[in-house]
Amino acid sequence: MAAAQGEWNRVDHYLRLRENLLSQEALSLEHRTYMVRVDRTIAERIKVAQAGLASLLDEAAKTRQRLQGLRRWNGAFSSDSGTIERHI
Repeated sequence: MAAAQGEWNRVDHYLRLRENLLSQEALSLEHRTYMVRVDRTIAERIKVAQAGLASLLDEAAKTRQRLQGLRRWNGAFSSDSGTIERHI
């Protein structure tokens, strides 16, 4: 559930707790199968989150390039504050 909600700190916390439990006791085949299923679900959610972040970063880079083009077109310098002003 934490992975589905994007609460990656909680996911990390649960995985660390699980690691401690696994090092202390042997699990039945049923429990191991369940854990593998949960691991796969988490891995899938991580891939989806990574793809979403990559898309957002790509869009931000494109927007930044467009803004830089507008600044150059408008006669601003790259060392300005980042605002767009029209010089007449």
